[in-house]
Amino acid sequence: MGITDKEGADPRRTSSRPVTASARRDREEQQRFMADARRAHAAQAERAEGRDKAAGIDMDGDASMHRPSADTIPIDRGVVTRGRDGRFSSTAASSSGSSKRSRSVEDDWVVKDPVPGGLFDGAVIPSFLGHIACAIWAGQDRGVLRCHTRSGYCTKLRLWYSGSSRTIQSRIESSGLFHLPGIMHSHIDAALITTFVERWQPDTSSFHMPFGEMTILMHDVWEILRIPVDGAMVTADATVDELKECVMDLFGTTRVELDARHYASGGIRAASVMERCGGDRIPETQAIAWTWLMLGSTLFVDKSGDRIRPSCLLEVQDSAAGAVGLSWGSAALAYLYRHLGIATRGDCGQMMGCMTLLQSWIYEYFPCFRPHREAVTVDPDLPRASLWPSISMEKSDERLRAFRARLDVLTADEVMWMPYGPDAITETPRTLYSGWIRYRDVIEPYIPGRCLRQLGHVQTIPRPILQPSKAVRPWTSLKYRVEVPAVMVQGIWDSFPQSSVLILSVFTPAHTPSDCEDQYMHWYTRHSHPRLLPEIVAPGPAVYTRSNSEIWVSRLSGWGETVLDHMSHLDEDAAIVYRQSLEEIMDAWHLAK
Repeated sequence: MGITDKEGADPRRTSSRPVTASARRDREEQQRFMADARRAHAAQAERAEGRDKAAGIDMDGDASMHRPSADTIPIDRGVVTRGRDGRFSSTAASSSGSSKRSRSVEDDWVVKDPVPGGLFDGAVIPSFLGHIACAIWAGQDRGVLRCHTRSGYCTKLRLWYSGSSRTIQSRIESSGLFHLPGIMHSHIDAALITTFVERWQPDTSSFHMPFGEMTILMHDVWEILRIPVDGAMVTADATVDELKECVMDLFGTTRVELDARHYASGGIRAASVMERCGGDRIPETQAIAWTWLMLGSTLFVDKSGDRIRPSCLLEVQDSAAGAVGLSWGSAALAYLYRHLGIATRGDCGQMMGCMTLLQSWIYEYFPCFRPHREAVTVDPDLPRASLWPSISMEKSDERLRAFRARLDVLTADEVMWMPYGPDAITETPRTLYSGWIRYRDVIEPYIPGRCLRQLGHVQTIPRPILQPSKAVRPWTSLKYRVEVPAVMVQGIWDSFPQSSVLILSVFTPAHTPSDCEDQYMHWYTRHSHPRLLPEIVAPGPAVYTRSNSEIWVSRLSGWGETVLDHMSHLDEDAAIVYRQSLEEIMDAWHLAK
């Protein structure tokens, strides 16, 4: 029995809707588009195969290890794009011809043949044909995503807390999460977020950059938000009637009044939570309501606007302290992973989840996108989200296009691979967990081995992707769903660290943070789609300016932290290597423009 994700489902739509003439034309045009693409890139695939054989590399053998089984994911191909008028159509020229073979829309998102711009097979990212990046390469666009936040309610929560008695405050603090409303960014750079969403591949739970994969790991969540990543999974679930019963008990109201005044479209009005549970209610009731509203306004933000999902009440319905002992970090990460995946579908125009976590992660790893930060030193006990200024940014298509072009030429040397220092992984052992993470019925793969450079090691060709029992990731986001047996997920999570752990000792520590083995980039360019824009040339050596203090301070501090970490057992050979690496940094700085 699998768990089916129903996030984003539209109750007004049914599977029995008849196929329209427009839909039939779109399918036919999809077929013609991919037929043209296969012809255009057949020669490219043959040339690449010839290079592989000449180099003595058996990439087909490696790809066969990764190839999904036919009974897990249906294999077919096709693409749909959205024009400026908002109508969904094929990128191919229209034609009056008709298809002789009936095909299911669910098959159109799976890669089988070479794709324009790279990706010679679908072994690693099989759902790419439903991805917005596929349309962007073909010249179509959807613009800047709407990034949902609840900054207004975070402000109200802070006022509620500060205006409460010390008894109420202590009960709120018992959850261990009371600091979250105070560190959420009031402004989100939607253009920057959109750029990174376009790089996310849900099959691998990672961003596919020009130089390899990166992702948000458990220690990132701990460092940025300071919420627990160890503990039990957040798995509680209930029927609609059971959830309403929980709310009725908390509000002290009847079912009729709840439905008439407080419940709408699957959610409870957030204003009702503050109205019914504030004021003269007992401390425990106020703490429970505060924590419920806090979870839905920080970690699990959805598109319900002024409503809050009752499911966020399940763990704290008896006491705010019920939140203790749960892995809120992995739950928030699973929820963000899922909505990153949904937002990559071609017809999706919005992004949900903890935007502060995503935006802060970008700032930590990519100095070229950081806003100016007043504080030079970092208090190690503070959540790092609170260190980044929240600045209102223009949500323009021009900025989005500029960010895309910048990412297409970004190099590995421009990334701050270990922004928290060499001890971050030691302080957060769960970051080496390898398996599935979960938030209720949302289950996503978590694969740190795909991003070894973020763990201070040389990147190697990763193992095959984790296969859910069923995955449907088409162009249409409403049909997006992933099914994984919950029992299997729970067992894998509970077995850590005895098993389900990435053993770093079998990999080579990196002397230069951006190190990868010789075969990696050749493998990556065959199995990924490294660039979004066909007119952008492949990235060359990084070109810095001397005034780019962020990159030079980051490189020097990273070198210093590594040396200090190994100082106690530094032999003569290692000392020579570290001295050479420092000289390389200094020479590059002097040669910069």
